[in-house]
Amino acid sequence: MQQTSDCQTEIKNIAKMLPPEKLKEVLNYMEFLYQKEKGFDYIGVENSAEYVRKLREKQSFTQGGQQKDGRGFLKELIEWQE
Repeated sequence: MQQTSDCQTEIKNIAKMLPPEKLKEVLNYMEFLYQKEKGFDYIGVENSAEYVRKLREKQSFTQGGQQKDGRGFLKELIEWQE
């Protein structure tokens, strides 16, 4: 039980340091992990479409500035989920 309490304290401490928009991102990710444990379904995650859209925007370009193929991104996303 002590480990759970330590983790909760650490989460609270980090939450105090984050700006609200980053804290919301962390909460969304925590919800994603929770839903994944239950048997992941995008419908169960609030703003999942928005999360995937932002992720796609961030990762849509290679280091050389070239836009990645959308199919490749979706394949990577599916593999990451598994």
